[in-house]
Amino acid sequence: MIDYIASILVRALNIIFHFTPIRADLWIGRSIGRAAFFFNKKRRLIAYANLKAAFAKEKSPRELRAITKDVYVNLVQTFSEIASLTKVNKDYVNRYVEVVHMERIENAAKSGRGTLLLTAHFGDWELSSLVSALKGFPITVLAREQKMKRLNELLNRLRESKGCKVVRKGMSTKNIFKELYGKNMVGILSDQDAGRKGTFVNFFGRPTSAHIGPFEIAKHTNSIILPNFIVRTGGPFHKLYLEEYIDVRQSEDKQGLIDGLQRYMSLLEKYVRRYPAQWLWLHKRWKSTPKRTILVLNDGKAGHLNQSLAVARQIQRARATQNYRIEDTDIMILDVKYKSKFFRALLLFASIFASWRCHGRMGFMKMCLEGNSYDKLMKTYAEFIVSCGSSLAPVNIFMSKENNAKNVVVMDPGIPRGANKFSFVIAPKHDKIKKGRNIITTTLAPNLVDTRMLEEAAEKFKRDANITKSNVIGLLIGGDNPEFALSDNLLKKTLSDILKICESNDADLLVTTSRRTSKAQESIIKAALRKDPRCRLLVIANENNPEGTLPGVLALSSVVIVSGESISMISESVSSGKKTVVFSLDKKTSGMTKHESALESLVKEGYISVARMGELISLVGRALKDPSPAKKVDDTEKIYNAMRSLI
Repeated sequence: MIDYIASILVRALNIIFHFTPIRADLWIGRSIGRAAFFFNKKRRLIAYANLKAAFAKEKSPRELRAITKDVYVNLVQTFSEIASLTKVNKDYVNRYVEVVHMERIENAAKSGRGTLLLTAHFGDWELSSLVSALKGFPITVLAREQKMKRLNELLNRLRESKGCKVVRKGMSTKNIFKELYGKNMVGILSDQDAGRKGTFVNFFGRPTSAHIGPFEIAKHTNSIILPNFIVRTGGPFHKLYLEEYIDVRQSEDKQGLIDGLQRYMSLLEKYVRRYPAQWLWLHKRWKSTPKRTILVLNDGKAGHLNQSLAVARQIQRARATQNYRIEDTDIMILDVKYKSKFFRALLLFASIFASWRCHGRMGFMKMCLEGNSYDKLMKTYAEFIVSCGSSLAPVNIFMSKENNAKNVVVMDPGIPRGANKFSFVIAPKHDKIKKGRNIITTTLAPNLVDTRMLEEAAEKFKRDANITKSNVIGLLIGGDNPEFALSDNLLKKTLSDILKICESNDADLLVTTSRRTSKAQESIIKAALRKDPRCRLLVIANENNPEGTLPGVLALSSVVIVSGESISMISESVSSGKKTVVFSLDKKTSGMTKHESALESLVKEGYISVARMGELISLVGRALKDPSPAKKVDDTEKIYNAMRSLI
């Protein structure tokens, strides 16, 4: 029924447009195109994302949005001209179409070989095939079969009424070969995604699946390939550019055909760059590309960055199960800096109203972020956005809208009904987020610790630390945060107790600090441990933090002692499979904090022990003597399975 109605409407438009001036037809097309831009959500998102992928480094969001609108305008103008094909004749073509390098098609016709006119969904591609026929060079066109059969046949009759011969579905290959063997001309559109089994060439700097079939046909039939592109120069006026021939008859292997395909795709890119609004961006051109980018937003907090990177690595791993290489998934880290806390709160509020219409409208981002931070974000295209913490959640939301990307946030985003703005929210149990299909509840904070990392780090640091004892104690020291304080007295007492533990249990000691550790605290640590023979490794992170230090300490330790202000470090220790003892810091606030609730939950579930004042020696000694293994967590596999569904 829809097919029947559509064919009647097109026929009615054809009758009307045949008698109205072409400029009026195009005015109607432009008006409809502008309206379609506002209402055609699905294809508009695809078009903008494609443009972003191609031009992110060169064009602003405002420019990309304007081009997207013009794509719709040009497309519906083209449809208006298709509906007006009955008025197209030799005089029409001579008046409105200028052919550049006409001698190339004339020479091709005299060559005694078949000619394959290769073009793309560019400008008014339907008109270009009629130009050839009306200029005296009859052409057979391979027309894509439309789902609506009546409408499809109507369009084919309109094409054939001007001297084109249309090859229908079911007899395409046979008829194409017949025409080319007969030294005739065949027109083929070739610019859409060819699937994962297509031939990958470079297009806008990305591996792009393309159809190599036309080049195989040209070689098999000893035909010339004549690339051509028609450009709308204004209203009904066009220029049809005939490019230099691509001759693959001397190609001895497939690489020669691939080189020819690359040459054609480079020509197409040249025209698309020059006239971006005239290409059909509405299909998923890079659907089959192996290359994908994960944008990790960084708020400057090492713990948050590590959690985001842990999720990004699981996306890499999930894509690897689809036979992609790890290096096919790039991880890009960008620092995000707000102008002030006020602007951070303002963007958080604005993100509540963010929708699919936001692409190309990044005014709030520009207002709230520092200039350099905003510029780098806008010049980045990514298919996945990952962040950690509520401060970056609004940037994550706006970037996902801008890129039409899937997005993941770690921890409660802190936005009313904010979970709906993300593909997945990965939150620890103590965040107490309401359950939902996109909510992944974890026991610990996501982290980068895995078996392979631990094995590699153990090999390196075992030599560097010169471990001599069977018992090894690891010490991870953080520092002050808004809720807890590591006082000088507490630090001195803790270090004294740890040295006693090493003495009584004949254990070596491995120590690393964090970026949060203050200069004063570092001085206390160095004074207490630097000359002690049991301290086999002391790494001051703010001075020198060799890659792999933390996993090296975790891998070599029998028991790990962690300062209690850092959920990230505690999570890394537990994930390493080592017994973990947390020593409490002095509280700055009153009442039970979310952090304390998290520690309490981990204690109840048997993942850690928490040492209050005076309990550290006994708890660590008990852990060293206990032969049972530490309790394992399954958070990594839970996140991995979620990321598999994400991709």
